[in-house]
Amino acid sequence: MDIIEIKNLRLQTTIGFSPHELDRLQDIVISLRIGTDRQRAAETDDPSDVFNYKTVNKAVISLVKRSRFRLLEKLAEEIAKTIIAGFEAQFVQVSIQKPGALRHADSVGITIERRAGDYERNLVFLSLGSNISPEKNIVDAIELLRRHTTVLDLSSAYRTAPQGDRRQDAFINMAVKLHTLREPLEFKTQVIDSIESRLRRTRDPSNKNAPRTIDIDISLWNNEAFEFGDRPWTVPDPDIVRFAHVAIPLADIAADYCHPTRGKTLSEIAAGFGAAGVQRIEIDFESWEN
Repeated sequence: MDIIEIKNLRLQTTIGFSPHELDRLQDIVISLRIGTDRQRAAETDDPSDVFNYKTVNKAVISLVKRSRFRLLEKLAEEIAKTIIAGFEAQFVQVSIQKPGALRHADSVGITIERRAGDYERNLVFLSLGSNISPEKNIVDAIELLRRHTTVLDLSSAYRTAPQGDRRQDAFINMAVKLHTLREPLEFKTQVIDSIESRLRRTRDPSNKNAPRTIDIDISLWNNEAFEFGDRPWTVPDPDIVRFAHVAIPLADIAADYCHPTRGKTLSEIAAGFGAAGVQRIEIDFESWEN
């Protein structure tokens, strides 16, 4: 096993549970030891065969800047899961130090070690939509997802026309790629439903296409096809092949993913819709952080 080391990555984040910790950014220092097999690179001397530590570094920075955790243990665990799940590392050691957290000590910290076998994880793709304060609610939904799961990737944001009931504002749609240890029904009831409730999602029984603060759907789960729950809900989501606002964001983050029942890649499905009525936009996540 080869070990990649990233030492003393200095970042700022919101972490803690005391009032004085939550009203300001705090310094943390992160060091990583990542185990991976790169014997081929030693043989070929080819840059394409090396482990891309710059991409790992970027992913860790993004996670830390957008995270709000109470405990260093939780942050360390999320970093470990991101590296193992997102970059197929065999082993990772994550050390986080919090300078100045304890009187008369340089820092307080924690070190954890994880291996690939520690995570029996599901790869999940979600579709998100909102047309009530959409920029804020989309950002808030993703932040809440980070607290419950390991978010691996985000699509671009797209402004799209409403479906069914045209007498309402346009939607903003995105897709999220994540890992979770939960099963589908547990994920739906404990994660999706709680986030939709927190963001005041209401349902009009007489108009299923009514405006909404947030709508979160499980679009894909691993490479499986199944139904779950009393409704029941269907995976893959049938809307993938019905609507551009679902297919195009998913293709952003998983272009080569083959639809489990249609036999086409997401990029092929998205290309079949064209770009009419779907406008890529920029969302400044930092401007909406609480």
